[in-house]
Amino acid sequence: KAGTCDLYGLADVQNATGDDVKKLDIIANTIWVDCLKNSGVCCLLVSEEEEKPIIIEDANKRGPFCVAFDPLDGSSNVDCNVSVGSIFSVYRRKSPEDKKATVEDILRPGLECIAAGYSMFGAATELVITYG
Repeated sequence: KAGTCDLYGLADVQNATGDDVKKLDIIANTIWVDCLKNSGVCCLLVSEEEEKPIIIEDANKRGPFCVAFDPLDGSSNVDCNVSVGSIFSVYRRKSPEDKKATVEDILRPGLECIAAGYSMFGAATELVITYG
């Protein structure tokens, strides 16, 4: 159905890392960002598809976690019918919770990561998470 809905192919833009963005990258990013922004547990989001971090402004929708993610890793493989996935890491903010998050809340060593994982979508769906 994606082919008939014009969801395949390039979106004629590049992401923050210089990769050509596919239409499915934009859709996946929109879903991830909307879900995390409305979850009430995130204060800062960093996506491979965005130029700048997304800071949750609304204090009522802001939580203690910062999330970095690639919403559709391997999207260049979609046209080849190869598995793709999503990858993410989670940090607990260090700045005061009554203030907006800052980039320093997520620019930290991997040892301070409290959870990370990936999901793979293909012939089977797999979710791998590590925490602690």
